[in-house]
Amino acid sequence: MKLLIPLVMFVLFTAGNVSWAADAKAGKAVYDSKCKTCHGAGGEGNAALAKTLKVEFKHLGSKEVQAKTDDQLKKDTTAGIGKMQPVKGLSDTQFPDLIAFLRTLAKS
Repeated sequence: MKLLIPLVMFVLFTAGNVSWAADAKAGKAVYDSKCKTCHGAGGEGNAALAKTLKVEFKHLGSKEVQAKTDDQLKKDTTAGIGKMQPVKGLSDTQFPDLIAFLRTLAKS
C-alpha cells in the first residue's frame, strides 16, 4: 500500500504532462501531408509562398515557436494564425504525433 500511493500520484501527475502515445515519425507523415507545402521540409517556411503572401514564416524550430505549449500549437493549427488557414481533417490522435514531430525541429 505504501508503494501504491506514490505510484498513483506519479501516474496522475505525468498523465497531463506527457503524451505517452506521441510518435514523431507518425507526426512527420502528418506534417508532410498537411504542413510541408507552406512550412517547408524542415520548418523553415516556403520562401516563394512567403513572398507571394507578403508574410515572414517563423522557423518552426525557433525559440518563439518552441516556447508555445502543446495546447497553443494545437490551437494555432486548428484555428489558424495570421494568414495561415486552419488545418482541417486531423484526428485527436494525430495532434500529439504532429506536435512530437514539431518538437524535433527545435534549434539548439
